[in-house]
Amino acid sequence: MKRLRGLSAQLLLFVILPLFLILSAVALGSAAIHQNSMRVMVGERDLEAARTAAAALSDPAHTDSQHIRDVLAELQGSPQTTVMLVDQGGHVLYHSDPRQVGQLSSHPGVAEALAGRSGAVYRSDERGGQEHVVAYAPVPLSQAGGGQPEWALVVEEPWSEVASPWLRLSLAVPLVLILVVAFALLAVWLGVQQVIQPLQRLDAEVSALGRGDFQAVGVPVGGIEEIKKLQKALAQMAAQIRAYQQSIQSYLDAVTTAQEDERKRVARELHDETVQDLIALKQMVQTARRKPTPDAAALDTQWAELQAMIDTTMDEVRRFTRALRPMYLEEAGLVAALEALARDTNRSSLHVELEAEGEPQRLPQETELALYRIVQEALNNVLRHARASAVKVGVSFGEQELEILVQDDGNGFNPPERLSDLVQEGHYGLMGMQERARLVGARLTIRSGGDGTEVEVRLPLH
Repeated sequence: MKRLRGLSAQLLLFVILPLFLILSAVALGSAAIHQNSMRVMVGERDLEAARTAAAALSDPAHTDSQHIRDVLAELQGSPQTTVMLVDQGGHVLYHSDPRQVGQLSSHPGVAEALAGRSGAVYRSDERGGQEHVVAYAPVPLSQAGGGQPEWALVVEEPWSEVASPWLRLSLAVPLVLILVVAFALLAVWLGVQQVIQPLQRLDAEVSALGRGDFQAVGVPVGGIEEIKKLQKALAQMAAQIRAYQQSIQSYLDAVTTAQEDERKRVARELHDETVQDLIALKQMVQTARRKPTPDAAALDTQWAELQAMIDTTMDEVRRFTRALRPMYLEEAGLVAALEALARDTNRSSLHVELEAEGEPQRLPQETELALYRIVQEALNNVLRHARASAVKVGVSFGEQELEILVQDDGNGFNPPERLSDLVQEGHYGLMGMQERARLVGARLTIRSGGDGTEVEVRLPLH
């Protein structure tokens, strides 16, 4: 039952087979109708010719033997036509074959014509197997002259040979139609072999691909060239999907490792700097409390040192906070957060300049965070790898698009073209930037050369 559900089986069962049966019935029926019509037409024609010739023979103005031979010769339309004139006693007076003259004849139609009747009958020729039409007509006694007995005129010929060659050729048309249908069936069979079955095998391979078997679409399915190209395209797509999955897995592993490293770094900095500063503050407070009568000058100096240490600790805590979660982003928007990021980066040996154009507008929170992280990662890459002295960050709010451009004057690099190459070459930061841009519907472009690197982000605003 499964085979009957396929396209090829349904096409054969519900389209080709009924069409073949209909055409066969029409072809055979039309051939039979045509044959019967031709048979009746030839019989009527020969009967009319026999009656006309009988009337001419019974004309009293033309009773000579030459006239009789001329009339009977006109009935001799083809070599296959037999014309005979028989008297009342059954003797042949005239025959297409002169050897038959004078002999008795019991040919079909003779007795009927001698009895005064005319008509046409059909009989099968024992030698050739063809069906002959026999037309007969009486020659009236009163018009034959001189008390001669009544004559019988008989005309016989194979009716199928009388028709026009074009009409006979038309009988082959139904057979041609059957051959056409046969060729159509052959074409359908070839189509099933070259199109439908390969597509069915390709469908099974795609289903296996959907279940995670990336090697399934590599098995050739055959078929026409277009199907082979389709399978090749699917195999390439499967390879890209597999490479993308591997890239994502490697990226997730790298992100997990980076998160753990960042936690270790934050914990180490808190322990080595912030906690140590707090311990020093605690010791200074305890020392000040143990002094019974501190003088004013010494007390002012201690309080100034305490204030400086508190300010330093607060700055370090703010820096940690901004690194973990940019507060300016939620409160003042993307431009303000980037300005704060530029100020923090300027504290290193790198000079960062921020330029904003257009009327700033608030974006969805996840969009602003993604753009901020892209710029932050770009600046981190400049600090770690570019050996640049200056970076220019441009933010342009247009009517239809937001553009962010990060340009440095470093030594540049060769950016990979494909996402899988980013992972293979260890550019997890660039991959993270690509993924963040993709998630918010932005387009990230990286251009690099000997005069520096450009990171461009374009985000449609509507």
